[in-house]
Amino acid sequence: MKETEILESKYVTNHKAQWALRLTKISLLIIILGVCLVGRRESTWPITSWALYSRYTARFRTPKPSISITELRVYTTAGNLHIVKPERILTIPYDSLSHDIVENAFNNTDINHRDASRKYLINAVSNFIGENTKIKTIEAWNLSYQVKPLNVPPIEKQSPTTEVMLGSFSQEDIIK
Repeated sequence: MKETEILESKYVTNHKAQWALRLTKISLLIIILGVCLVGRRESTWPITSWALYSRYTARFRTPKPSISITELRVYTTAGNLHIVKPERILTIPYDSLSHDIVENAFNNTDINHRDASRKYLINAVSNFIGENTKIKTIEAWNLSYQVKPLNVPPIEKQSPTTEVMLGSFSQEDIIK
């Protein structure tokens, strides 16, 4: 009687081990298939962040045929000309905020807001230039460049295709 009990308990133990092994194999198979399928659809393989293991092919958009930037031309009372990019006038790199200040300084819809932006712009530009002379005039220009992606460099910053003056103001315009 004892022999049959031992055999039955071993059979039960073997059956549980076989069931656990089968469950492990099925789980591994599901994980491997999932990794393979996800790796084909996403930009990187899920375990590493290297695109080397990805089967995803990137689709690149062609660049725009032209690009435009805004620049400030600052004339001092001594007759010096300084070219200032709007993103350089703030000490903390708030590019969109500095562009908003420049846009508001040359916008005539709200006069009070425009004058406040002009006062701030003159102070910020004079701090950036660092000269003891006073600023005579600030002009905002919109420069457009043609993009040629196959050339090196693709944008020739020395020769803009168009230059459009957005507006100008002087120190005397603010005081009035």
